[in-house]
Amino acid sequence: MPGTPEARVADAMREHAEMASGSGRDVAALMRAVPGLLAKDGFEGVEVAALPDGRAVAVKISDGANRARVPVTAAALVRAGVDPALLTPFAGEPLLGGGEPVGSIRTVRALDPVTEPACA
Repeated sequence: MPGTPEARVADAMREHAEMASGSGRDVAALMRAVPGLLAKDGFEGVEVAALPDGRAVAVKISDGANRARVPVTAAALVRAGVDPALLTPFAGEPLLGGGEPVGSIRTVRALDPVTEPACA
């Protein structure tokens, strides 16, 4: 709700994304790229992102590495309805060999929605 303490914190995070994630961080860039997005990464390959209308995604990379976190979060946001053009810069992460790009990490198929199992 507008004006609540929670809304004020979310608005401050959106307005000053670098203060919530650090300057030059991918989370701040993602928040600047997608209007109204509130995002936060965390320990061991975790990221959550919420849109103003209540849609949200949560990502956990099982090996704890951050390199897949950004492309998977971008793919999940596209699946949630965000314009893919806004997320193009986040669609892949370079793999380096000897300090030079030798490949990239990117999603290779659409993420399937999580569904509840049918009751027996």
